[in-house]
Amino acid sequence: MPEDRRQLKRDLTLIFTLGLLYRIILLIFFPVPYGNDAAGRLYFRDSILTWHWLPFTQAIVYLTYWLTNSVWVVRLIFAVAGSLAAVAFAFYLQALASRRAAWIGGTLFTINAHAVYLSLMPYQEIVFLGLLFGSLAFFILEESAPLRARYFLIGSLLYGLACLTRYEAWFILPALLGVRIWRAWGKNNFAGAAAKSLIGLCWGPALWLFSNWLHWGSATALLFHRADRSFYAWDPHGDVLRMIKYVGMMLYWLARFGSPLVLFALPGFWLVWKNRQKMIAVLSPLLILLALMLIFLFFVASKDFATANRFAMFPLAVVLIFTALGVDDMMTRASKASPPLLKNLARPVPEIAIAVFLALGLLVYGAAPVVQANRLPVHREPYEIANFLKANLAHAESAVIVAASYEGEIPMPYQRVFGQLDFDKARLLCSFLIEQQTIANIESFVRRRSVRYIVVFNDDQPRENNDAVFAQLVLDPRNNIKTAFANNAATIYKLY
Repeated sequence: MPEDRRQLKRDLTLIFTLGLLYRIILLIFFPVPYGNDAAGRLYFRDSILTWHWLPFTQAIVYLTYWLTNSVWVVRLIFAVAGSLAAVAFAFYLQALASRRAAWIGGTLFTINAHAVYLSLMPYQEIVFLGLLFGSLAFFILEESAPLRARYFLIGSLLYGLACLTRYEAWFILPALLGVRIWRAWGKNNFAGAAAKSLIGLCWGPALWLFSNWLHWGSATALLFHRADRSFYAWDPHGDVLRMIKYVGMMLYWLARFGSPLVLFALPGFWLVWKNRQKMIAVLSPLLILLALMLIFLFFVASKDFATANRFAMFPLAVVLIFTALGVDDMMTRASKASPPLLKNLARPVPEIAIAVFLALGLLVYGAAPVVQANRLPVHREPYEIANFLKANLAHAESAVIVAASYEGEIPMPYQRVFGQLDFDKARLLCSFLIEQQTIANIESFVRRRSVRYIVVFNDDQPRENNDAVFAQLVLDPRNNIKTAFANNAATIYKLY
């Protein structure tokens, strides 16, 4: 193996190991699950095709839980995915710039606050970034490598999976395909090259459209999963104040999750501009995707859809590319400085002290969002309820959760509690999902299903239908049902 490849392999291994150990430590010491979509993915762990969700992330959840029957292992697999995304990010920077830029960028990515936050729960953004950067790196290497066919095959496989993870990957499909066809134009094997490009780049979207047709009867069913048949993320507008507000939110997220080091992106921008004839062409897929994504978020996306901070992860990743390039360029300039200046700046003790201080600061900064999420009552309280049920519910017993549903959706408190327990849905029931006729005689239902606990969440909405039946059961003084556990979110009643 050539020395440069050996060094690259070592660097990528170190980046992966650092990222994975960091995430495992956070999982152990801050185990509270968080998020809405992420909690929903754990709830729907028994299926792959769910609503408008692209299938690859959910397939990871489904297969991991099917093999291990452990929610914790599912979260561990996404910690692995986050560490691999950092490796792909570094690999892309190696293909784009230099080994040192790859090392800097990969290290910053693997301990970045937002990347860490999104890789301790089943978020699709971190999987998407790993697949996207991996595919683009292989497409770059394809241009100069002797094994062109192999690199295109790997790149197209990763890109297709990225298209099955986030719709943003579809945004640059016309550009990638157009460039490849333009380069093949006029050559002897044009038809074969065009067909290879078409198949290699379009297989992911084609598979998803076919799956929609096969499963829901329409190739465009992905757009219309809401009850009113509308596209959940579509709300074009010309509201200037709303645009300004969203720009401010995006800048806040970049500052909050990027750490002060993103200021080094400024010399990175300048470096790219100076070498624009060479670098802009290579960076163009990312820059096109960033522009289209921001246009969609600022001018098209609905209010609820656009306010999730996870959408800042891709813009932040692009900023980290420029940060790595900027730091790399500054280190190159420092190494060429006059010997007296270099001697004063690089004394061993200060250099080590500064490196240790900076590393510890970045590690603490990277952990902050996870720590904060673990302390939020909306996450902490369902975790306490789940731990109580895990410790007290016998294998042959079941529990019922009573929580309000909004707009006919499965109650979020139920999704949160079930999503962190290794129970099946016959053991942890939701009153909203129980057919009304089955609880016509509530006492018979409780005996038949061996209901040991009823968890009543403190909702603002009045109790209706099944919720009212279970609430009346536990609150009726004649039944002499006692409180087994309570926090600000809910009360758990013990039936016998």
